[in-house]
Amino acid sequence: MAKRPSARRIRAARTYTIEEAAQALGVSTGTIRAWVRDGLPLMKARRPFLILGDALRQFLTARATGAKVALQPGQLYCFSCKVGREPMGRMVDCIPQTARTARLVGLCAHCGGTCNRMVSRTKIDQLAGIFDLALKDGSEP
Repeated sequence: MAKRPSARRIRAARTYTIEEAAQALGVSTGTIRAWVRDGLPLMKARRPFLILGDALRQFLTARATGAKVALQPGQLYCFSCKVGREPMGRMVDCIPQTARTARLVGLCAHCGGTCNRMVSRTKIDQLAGIFDLALKDGSEP
C-alpha cells in the first residue's frame, strides 16, 4: 500500500462511493471517512453517499502540496522537528540513490534527529560549497 494515495488513480468525470474510492486508492474506508471529516465534499442527496472524482482529485492534490516543506539551500528536512534545519556542523553524507539522484543525510543541529534531502546528482558540486560532504563510497566530491 502506498504511503500517499495518487490522485492519478481517480477519474475526474466519475462518481465514487466511499468503498469504491477506498478500493481505487488502495486505502481503507476509514481513511476516506476521515478525509470527509477533514473537508472532502460528499453528495448527500441520496444514499449511498457519493464523492465526485474531480473533488477527490483536488482534495488529494491539496493535501500533497500542503505536506511539502520548502528548504533553504543550507537546510535538510528534520524528521523529528518536521521543518528544514541546518545539519550539525554542516556535515552531510551523500548517498547515491539512482543514476540521477542522491540523498543527503545529516543530524539536526536543533534536536539531534535525522535530517534528509533528495538532490540531483548534478547539484552535488554546488552543495559541496555549502556542506561538508562525504560520499558514501568514501570519495570526496
